[in-house]
Amino acid sequence: ADNDPNPDNHTLPVPGANDGASGVAVLLELARTIPEDYPGEIWLVFFDAEDNGRIEGWDWILGSRAFVDKLESQPDAAIIVDMIADSDLNIYLERNSNVVIAAEIWEQAAMLGYQDYFIPEYKYSILDDHTAFLQAGIPAVDIIDFDYPFWHTREDTIDKVSADSLQIVGDTLLAWLQSKRE
Repeated sequence: ADNDPNPDNHTLPVPGANDGASGVAVLLELARTIPEDYPGEIWLVFFDAEDNGRIEGWDWILGSRAFVDKLESQPDAAIIVDMIADSDLNIYLERNSNVVIAAEIWEQAAMLGYQDYFIPEYKYSILDDHTAFLQAGIPAVDIIDFDYPFWHTREDTIDKVSADSLQIVGDTLLAWLQSKRE
C-alpha cells in the first residue's frame, strides 16, 4: 500500500479489488463466453509480479517478462486488462500501446455505446505487462483506468468497484474478438 495516505500502511498489502482482481474477473468471464468454435488460438494468461510496490531490489513486470522470454512462438497480439473495475470508469488510450489495435478496440467500444468509458485520447505512458510484449516486437495494448484514486492503498476494496465496469470491458473485448474472426 505504498500510495496509502497513512505512511504506517506503506508496507501492508492492498486488498486489490480493482488493481488485481478486475483483470482476473474479466479474463475468467471471457474464458466462459468465447465461442468454442472461435478460429485460431486465444490464450488467457494471468501474470504475477507486475508491480513491486517499491520494494527495494525487486524489478517490475517480472511475470510477463518471464512469459515472453519462454515463448516458443509469438502471438498475433497481447491485450492487457488492468484496473478496469473502477465505479467511475475512464479508460484512456495508453501512449505505448499498439496504435492500430488500440484504435480497433476503442472503435468497438464506441459501436457498443461505451465511448464515455473508452476515451479516445492519450493520457498516460505506463509500465505494465504489455511492455514485455512490445519489447519483444509483439503488438500489445494496455487497457487500464489509471485514474483510480485508490491505487496502491488499503482502500482498493470491493465497494469502490463496479460490475457494470467489468461488463463494459468484457463486452468490448468479446465484440473485438468476434470482429477479428470475420
